[in-house]
Amino acid sequence: MYCLSIDHTLAGVAVRRRFAYSKAERTAIEKRFCGRVGCVLLVTCNRTEFYFNRPREETPLPFGERDAALFRFYEGLAAEEHLFRLAAGLESMLVGEDEILGQIRNCYEESRLAGAAEGLHEVFQAALACGKRVRSETAISSAACSIATLAVNEVLRMKRGEKNVLLVGATGNIGGSVLKNLLSSGDVRVTATSRSHGFCSEAEGAVSADYADRYDYINDADAVISCTASPHTVFEAEKISRRIKQEKERLFIDLSVPPDIDFAVGRLGGCRLVGIDDLREAAEENNRKKCAAVKGAERIVAECLLSFRAHEAARRNAAFFSGIPESERKALFLLKKESPELFIDRCARLREREI
Repeated sequence: MYCLSIDHTLAGVAVRRRFAYSKAERTAIEKRFCGRVGCVLLVTCNRTEFYFNRPREETPLPFGERDAALFRFYEGLAAEEHLFRLAAGLESMLVGEDEILGQIRNCYEESRLAGAAEGLHEVFQAALACGKRVRSETAISSAACSIATLAVNEVLRMKRGEKNVLLVGATGNIGGSVLKNLLSSGDVRVTATSRSHGFCSEAEGAVSADYADRYDYINDADAVISCTASPHTVFEAEKISRRIKQEKERLFIDLSVPPDIDFAVGRLGGCRLVGIDDLREAAEENNRKKCAAVKGAERIVAECLLSFRAHEAARRNAAFFSGIPESERKALFLLKKESPELFIDRCARLREREI
């Protein structure tokens, strides 16, 4: 397996936005690979990653070689390890954040249903299982464990008393998490926009508003949080400026890539704009508090990788195993269970002996 990855450690949002492919764009890319090269295209707020199972020089990349130079390249075992660490939450800006596991699952399912993930099923399923195990056996997802939580913390650090929050994109994964956190925090009154009439039951306690009317709520809002998948600007500085009548501190939080909120909003009087990259300092502090959980997660990732690689060795050598004595075969599979690393080494030695 191979992987090209660009994330928050390599590039700021201004660069990453160029590779924040929409669902329609991802579908078009996946169609190009059906029946030719197995691929999974992962796109989140903090990263775009392209997984494939043919050598890079034989694979038609979804971007030019000049753009590919911006990406980090993983090959073979390193690509597998990166995916497992990513699913475990170890590669996220906020270590242990919950969203990444669902994002990997959704992107893999999207590719699988499109018929584009051929040859990548086993590694993605094993990585997802590893991520679930890490979260069930360690405290890596405790405390402030998501970008949504950090965003809400920014709101709660504002002035005392009840705060009016306008939330745009509440029906998405991150938006849904933001909404839950807001509604459970107290002293917050939430207006959540929707493009469709009616709201899901999770929005109970929030006022539902039509997305088209979003600017109408700017003047009363103390904070605006936007987290849509829109490729276009959701809030323009000029339109916001025209709607502000009351002078007060206003916080704008943009959790989208490409950005939802015009950068110029941060230059308006009384307005402070916080982008997803601006949350890095809070994320780093949170990460420092999770050292013990991180060590546990890294141990589990190493175990899961060995188990996966032993399983793959057994699968690749199935024909060979069928031809050896039953007693030897049983001993080998007992070794696979008790010591995957030794099993992998033994498989290689047996193959060499056969050759």
